[in-house]
Amino acid sequence: MRTDNIDYLTPIQKTLLITLKGRALDHAAPQSILEDPVAPTLADRLGCVLDTVKLGAGVPEGIAIRSRTLDRAVGDFVAAHPDAVVVELGAGLETRMFRVAHPDTVDWYAIDLPEVIAVRDKLVPARDNAHSVGESLLSSDWANAIPAHRPTILVADGLIGFLTERDVEKLLRGITGHFHAGELVTNVYTALTARLTRYYTKSVGVPKGFRGYGFNDPQHLCRLNPRLRFCDEQTIATVPEAKFLSGPTRFNARMLRYWPALARCSMWVVRYQFGCGAGGEDGE
Repeated sequence: MRTDNIDYLTPIQKTLLITLKGRALDHAAPQSILEDPVAPTLADRLGCVLDTVKLGAGVPEGIAIRSRTLDRAVGDFVAAHPDAVVVELGAGLETRMFRVAHPDTVDWYAIDLPEVIAVRDKLVPARDNAHSVGESLLSSDWANAIPAHRPTILVADGLIGFLTERDVEKLLRGITGHFHAGELVTNVYTALTARLTRYYTKSVGVPKGFRGYGFNDPQHLCRLNPRLRFCDEQTIATVPEAKFLSGPTRFNARMLRYWPALARCSMWVVRYQFGCGAGGEDGE
C-alpha cells in the first residue's frame, strides 16, 4: 500500500475523503449496495490518510445509497441522450463514470478546484471520454471548455451543503446561463442536517463551528434561479435501495413515507430541469 500525500488540501477540499471512504467501506461489506469498482484502489492509494476519516454507524450505507440514487438519474439521462455531456460538479474523487453504463459518445467532465483536480488526475484512471477542468465553480468561466448545446446533466454529490446561499445562486445562474438544456441532480440537506454535518466533517479538519447550507423546500433552488424546474425528489423512504437496510431501519424508512419533511433529514436527492427540450419552458 502506498500513501499519496494530500496534506496541502484545505479541510473543505478533504471532505472528498468522506464520500470515498463510504464507497470503499460499502465495497468491502458482505452485501455491497453500490459496487464501486474503483473506490478500493483509490482507498488503498490513500492508505493512512483515509484511516483518519471517521464515519458513524450507517453513514457508509447512506453514502452508498445516495451515490446509487445519483447514478440512476445519470444512467437514465445518458440512456435517453447518447450524445450527452455529464458534468461532475465538485468532482473530488468521484468515480461515477466507472459505475454508470454509457456509450463512448458521452463526454464526462470533472470540475473542481485546481488542487483537487491535480489529485484526481493522479489517482483516478484515465478514460478517452473523460475531461478534467481545474476551475472554481464560482468563477465566471468554469464552463467555457464544456459544450453548451448538447444534452447535459450536471450532478453534485456533497457540494451544495458546503457553499453559501449566495454561492449556490451564482452557481445555478452560471449553469443555466451556459448550458442550453438539461438536468441538475444533487444531494441537499435540510436546515437541521446541515447543522449536523460537522459531526463527521471534523475528522478531516473542518472547524467545529462550521455550519453547512440547508433548506427544507425543494422549490428553494427554483427561487434562487427561476429557470430551474423542480422534477422530483428521492429520500430513504422512496428509493429502492432501502431494501439493503437492516429490518428495523427498513421499517423506519417505510414509516417516513408518511412524513416527507422528516424523510428529507436522512438522504435527500433532488432533480431539476432547465432550458428548451428539457421538458419545461425556456425560462426566459
